[in-house]
Amino acid sequence: MTFPRPAQGRQLRIGVTHLAWLNIYQNLKQIIQDAIAPEMQGLKGEIKALSHEITALSQRIDSMDKRMDSTDKRIDSLEMRIGDMKTGIDRQFADLKADIDRRFEAVDRRFDVLDRQWDKALDIRERLAALEARLERR
Repeated sequence: MTFPRPAQGRQLRIGVTHLAWLNIYQNLKQIIQDAIAPEMQGLKGEIKALSHEITALSQRIDSMDKRMDSTDKRIDSLEMRIGDMKTGIDRQFADLKADIDRRFEAVDRRFDVLDRQWDKALDIRERLAALEARLERR
């Protein structure tokens, strides 16, 4: 707050009220400097320390994120390998099933051939028995 300069030859008159306010201002300023300013400096130091701790935690979190990303990539790689192995095993089982089916079909064909030969053998036996019976009757 500035006050106008007194005119030349006039003395500056400062009233009692103005001096009282100036005194209050000086006292408040002193209280702030004595009590509040050191507390503010202490708070600045604590805030700085907390800032360093937060920075350290942030770095640790970033490190953990990198490790998690690395682990995720390894898991994805393992999943792909397991998927490829499963596909290979499925293919091998399909080939094995096809091979077993072919072998059973071959066995079935042999049984069909044996069944026909058996039927022929029985038919021949019956004919022979009939011929023998005819020959005995003569």
